Amino acid sequence: MSSVIAVVKSIVGQVFVVSPEGIRRVLIEGDRLYTGDQLDTGPSGAVTLDLADGRTLDLGRDTQWSANAPDSSTDLAQATAQAAPSVEELQQAIAAGVDPTTALEATAAGATAAGTGGAAGGGHSFVVLDATAGSVDPTIGFPTEGLAAAAATDDNILGGDTTADTTANAVLNATMTLSATPTLTEAGGVLVYTATVTQAPQTNLTVTLSNGAVIVIPAGQLTGSVNVPLAPNDTVYNDPSQISVTVTGTTGGTGIAVTVPTTPAVTQITDTIDTTTVTLSASNTVTEGGQITYTATLTNPAQTPVTVTLSNGSVITIAAGQTTGTVNVETPANDVYNNGSTVSTTITGATGGNFENLVPSTAPAVTTITDSADTTGLTLTASNTITEGGSIVYTATLTNPAQTPVTVTLSNGSVITIAAGQTTGTVNVETPANDVYNNGSTVSTTITGATGGNFENLVPSTAPAVTTITDSADTTGLTLTASNTITEGGSIVYTATLTNPAQTPVTVTLSNGSVITIAAGQTTGTVNVETPANDVYNNGSTVSTTITGATGGNFENLVPSTAPAVTTITDSTDTTGLTLSASETITEGGQITYTATLTNPAQTPVTVTLSNGAVINIAAGQTTGTVNVETPANDVYNNGSTVSTTITGATGGNFENLVPSTTPAVTTITDSVDTTGLSLSASTEVAEGGSIVYTATLTNAAGSPVTVTLSNGAVINIAAGATTGTVTVDAPTDDVYKDAGKVEVSIDQATGGNFENLVPSTTPAVTDVTDTIDTSTVSLTA
Repeated sequence: MSSVIAVVKSIVGQVFVVSPEGIRRVLIEGDRLYTGDQLDTGPSGAVTLDLADGRTLDLGRDTQWSANAPDSSTDLAQATAQAAPSVEELQQAIAAGVDPTTALEATAAGATAAGTGGAAGGGHSFVVLDATAGSVDPTIGFPTEGLAAAAATDDNILGGDTTADTTANAVLNATMTLSATPTLTEAGGVLVYTATVTQAPQTNLTVTLSNGAVIVIPAGQLTGSVNVPLAPNDTVYNDPSQISVTVTGTTGGTGIAVTVPTTPAVTQITDTIDTTTVTLSASNTVTEGGQITYTATLTNPAQTPVTVTLSNGSVITIAAGQTTGTVNVETPANDVYNNGSTVSTTITGATGGNFENLVPSTAPAVTTITDSADTTGLTLTASNTITEGGSIVYTATLTNPAQTPVTVTLSNGSVITIAAGQTTGTVNVETPANDVYNNGSTVSTTITGATGGNFENLVPSTAPAVTTITDSADTTGLTLTASNTITEGGSIVYTATLTNPAQTPVTVTLSNGSVITIAAGQTTGTVNVETPANDVYNNGSTVSTTITGATGGNFENLVPSTAPAVTTITDSTDTTGLTLSASETITEGGQITYTATLTNPAQTPVTVTLSNGAVINIAAGQTTGTVNVETPANDVYNNGSTVSTTITGATGGNFENLVPSTTPAVTTITDSVDTTGLSLSASTEVAEGGSIVYTATLTNAAGSPVTVTLSNGAVINIAAGATTGTVTVDAPTDDVYKDAGKVEVSIDQATGGNFENLVPSTTPAVTDVTDTIDTSTVSLTA
């Protein structure tokens, strides 16, 4: 921002300033002047400036001054000399009606005329003067009396009773009103301010307005006016405003006491309706599958964001301060069809921007969407082999569905039609009729033309569809039979049978690899095939064998039957044994390992169920399986035992006869010796003659009653399931002697409880026995 060079202190008349940008404005008190401003006082204006360096500059009428900060005192002196009016000019001004007491800089005490920012408005605070009854005769060489001077007297009575005639000096109360041009458009013009008083002044009344303008109501008149030019500010935006001006002070106007209006004179500045147009443009040409860029363009920048809605539902936003905005819209995806087109889009609505009149263009934005040439293939296939007299089926296949029917012309004159939406079409073509000759051949057919489908590029394949036409011949059948039932380990007899005798030997190959030979002139032949050897498994089954090939015999058409020859192989029953073993000895808390053992490997998994609920799995191909079973957890009690387990069931393995053993597997469970502690406690302190309570405490609950014998002969019983027991023993009896001391008792022995190892503590239980105070009397006799 430019630097402040000066501040307007006071103004007479109208003074204008022009900014470096060419903006002309009327100065008011408190305005700031910036570097580059050009000031013009005009023919009747004057101004006093407070410069930034603290100096004051007075500029009179017809003065131009540039706010370029004088560089020296010489410059300031020159500017002051230019501005200072001569005595002759001052006399001419007074003769013209100017009041020098208000037009020139005040020399009496008083507040500064101008305040910050023009807020003072040129007014002054009150100055209290002493009534000295002095007078002065301002002789200047020509008459200065007012209109009523002839009637004036020399007596200026300031107060008190008087009988003098004061009619000529009577001050009339006058009310002032201020009016202004009621409305102007933003195109600019002249604002006329009119001040009206209800009583005419005897001398010119000068009215200062808050905008710096000055109205002079001539002596004897009721009104005065001033014209204030309003620079044009015509924009396309909604920015109506109002100008509010008030009276900030009056001077002169002898003979009336003016009441200044407090109501401002208001002028409404209305918008002139200027049109802003928004137009729509789009990408001229886009290939299918691409994006169309739509651009909305304003003829004036937006003051607020503008939302432009298009007929395709898209929305373009033009940011504040911008004239254009864009949006990208996808075109239909690329395809193989002829569907180049044009897309026409219009503006359906536009809001925002703070324009006075925003008019969307109705002209559409048109984009041409061009096809990208994609190829659709067309191939021809036919029946591979046909017997003479049959029909060849020709199939035409597209790589993309047809949009319209496709007509495919073949080299044999046939026509295939592929319906719209389909990819294939067929036609049947008859082959030459059956005859008695060996005339098998091949037929090769190609596509000679294809139309329709609305494809961008339809390319028929040039590869021919080839069909082999075979002779029709008389058929000779060949069947296979076999033994119905065989016990495992026996032989199956396979027999091949012809419906006609063979002219040459016939070789028949079976699916099991065996070969049967039928001699020339014969219709049958046989072969023996061994079955698997006897075993222990359930593998009774059926064997199904077919003919996999047959040659020879000089037949026109030898057709082997596909029906299998089926033989049932029955089992001979063999037994498989199953036994159970276990860990011989386990310490309590350990695991017993149970092992189930087969006399033959299992063909499928075997599940063995034990009497304790455990299950052993023997995997296919194995003879043994194991399971670990936890024994009861280790404890402190005597409870060694034996565990006997048997097999309660067994399934699986595919055995002909699985026989589990009934012999139990026995395991001895031995005790691990765990210690149970026994401690003794007693009353800490008792008085002599009182009772001591002894408590025996186990570290584990007793499995059966426990008897604890103490060193003092007392016995404590701990019940089964409990950990403590007590006994009460009398302390030493009360006497008159000082014999208090400690009583120590320990455990002598302990029995019972069914513990593996009961260990009594050797630490004694100690009780302090205190004396009771008994009095002994000593008497003396003589």
